[in-house]
Amino acid sequence: MKLQKDRIKAVVVDLDGTTLGTDAVLSERTRLTLRSCIARGIRVVIATGRSVEAAEQYRKAIGVEGAMVYYNGAMTLDMPSRSILDSHFIGQDVISCCVDVAHEKDAHFHLFLCNSTGAFSETLMAERSSGATTVYRNRTGLDFLYGNLYRALPDDGSVCCIKGIFIEEERKLRGIQQIVMERLNGKVNTMLSAEFILEILAADVTKASGLRAALKFYGLSPSEIIAFGDEENDIAMLSFAGHSVAPANARQSVRDIAKSVIGPNTDDSVAVFLENLFSLPPV
Repeated sequence: MKLQKDRIKAVVVDLDGTTLGTDAVLSERTRLTLRSCIARGIRVVIATGRSVEAAEQYRKAIGVEGAMVYYNGAMTLDMPSRSILDSHFIGQDVISCCVDVAHEKDAHFHLFLCNSTGAFSETLMAERSSGATTVYRNRTGLDFLYGNLYRALPDDGSVCCIKGIFIEEERKLRGIQQIVMERLNGKVNTMLSAEFILEILAADVTKASGLRAALKFYGLSPSEIIAFGDEENDIAMLSFAGHSVAPANARQSVRDIAKSVIGPNTDDSVAVFLENLFSLPPV
């Protein structure tokens, strides 16, 4: 089906590897093009594997507010108020299983935690400092709290776990992914959000489930959105959206399901596509 630009009411953008260029930089052209979309009355929704804090600099730079999808769909928040629109958590049993696997395979594993009451806040927790924590800190700008992951969740329910993350080379992650899925047997969803990051989420959580909550907030249907993504964690979202776009640098499995394939993320290709689609003046 030919893309009908007049039907598009929202643009949904993944960040890393799609909208962001080298070294996770949001280019001025892309920033201004997304702002031009907003000025035209087209909503811009960020749908990212990043946490709220790790994505905040980009949300502010674009100047977008409203429903945003974080943690690969585990939470959808109304920004900037941080009111929770949708959330899905994993329990201590899942955490403990993943810590066991991390110990067995000598792999890095960490958690994203949040408070269960009051204003939303997040905590990044690992057992100890390592090369992997340095890599992740440099990628996101987030600091770690170190402690016993077997006791990450207190008995009083005051803290919830949004997701877990393994960091290793991809071949090793695939083996870890298989073990976790076998041991937890339907309790979790797992996916790669980068070639070295394996996400552990509550069952059935994807960017599509988070985006569904965002569309309900806006009163939109999937046929009225266009979504951009590049990684395994974007496949559900791209399949859900009325129109889907993948950059040339995306995984082959992502390019195979996308309805359009554009240039690489290093060439401002999201901006170029939107400028052409909505007849925006190039920046």
